[in-house]
Amino acid sequence: MRNEIILIGAMGVGKTTTSKMLSEKLNKPHIHIDEIRIPYYEEIGYCQETANKIFKEKGFFNGMYRYWKPFELYAIKRILSEYSDCIFDFGAGHSVYEDDEMLNEAKELLMDFYNVFLLLPSEDIIESLAFLGKRGVYDDEAYEAREANKHFLAHHSNYDLCKHIIYVKGKSKDDIVNEIYTIYNAV
Repeated sequence: MRNEIILIGAMGVGKTTTSKMLSEKLNKPHIHIDEIRIPYYEEIGYCQETANKIFKEKGFFNGMYRYWKPFELYAIKRILSEYSDCIFDFGAGHSVYEDDEMLNEAKELLMDFYNVFLLLPSEDIIESLAFLGKRGVYDDEAYEAREANKHFLAHHSNYDLCKHIIYVKGKSKDDIVNEIYTIYNAV
């Protein structure tokens, strides 16, 4: 089993903040997938001009998100093979796959990772959406961001891929980090 930590979950749940804190606590590099993904996407034909056109015509969730899917899976494969002994912070869509073949590839890819943590506000989707809204996730293009997060929270992919679920509502940042750290050290 690989010992890297992978954080997955909806937009605004705290993946980046938590991964940065874990990085400091464990003295391991933090790999924020959203910051490094585009060159990997481009390796298999991603075109920013096409993405912009799709976004303009269909928006984020019904257009851009769906266009990104094959690129996201490819990037995850490449990044997980290139980096080790670190903390990975997946973008919200990097762990959600509607296509069963893609989901099965993602499952196979993450099979050797014991420390895949799904961060959720709570067990209740409506409560979770409200919690994320209070964090300002829905300030711009509120309806579309809310619908995307509703999808990310409810979709079975996150649950299929994770090994551990951490509920963040009502916990301090330190509490969340310490909970993950405790599970990580138990292995």
